[in-house]
Amino acid sequence: MKRLQINAFTLSEVLITLVIIGIIAAITIPSIMANYRRIEASSKIKKFYSMLCNASTRAKADGKNWDYWAESTGYISDSISGETDGGKNFAQEYLLPYLIYYKTEQSDLYYYVYLNDGTYFYVYKGACIDFRFDINGEKKPNQSGKDKFIFLYCPEDTPYSYATVHGTSKVIPFSGAKTREDALEECKSNPSYCTGLLMIDQWEFKEDYPYNI
Repeated sequence: MKRLQINAFTLSEVLITLVIIGIIAAITIPSIMANYRRIEASSKIKKFYSMLCNASTRAKADGKNWDYWAESTGYISDSISGETDGGKNFAQEYLLPYLIYYKTEQSDLYYYVYLNDGTYFYVYKGACIDFRFDINGEKKPNQSGKDKFIFLYCPEDTPYSYATVHGTSKVIPFSGAKTREDALEECKSNPSYCTGLLMIDQWEFKEDYPYNI
């Protein structure tokens, strides 16, 4: 009578296979997660930029042109003039009626707006109107170029390079770069300028983006 032969893996073969799978996972999972974070961050920044542009357009249709407000308050920042509520006044009159949010806060010169998707931004009146957007809310690192990105709204005759380069009377990145090469170097030297690079790259984080997201 022939004995039935059963092929099976030995314990050592199973362990070796598991080790190989573990090594592959250790190599690929961080890369997959990093790519996912970049895609998610890109989506949030693009959404925020679109939200600001739409709010500006809707306000103008209601007779609340952002240029009029900026021109009437001049180009002197709150920190120089000694005022503390320029951002708050702008946000309450010209911005909040066109947003969906769940709370606001005033802190020194900054007026914080918390959005329903877990992000927040704060408004500050500089020479232009500054919007500083944090893609993950109050979670760390809270650093420019990593989870915090700066936008501006500048009136037509604002005498600053970033307004001249990108065109005025619209939402623009905080950047004076004219080319992608300049924008990349600008971002490397000062992460506050990285919004300019992202705008050139259609709000995507390219392989050469200099900071981890």
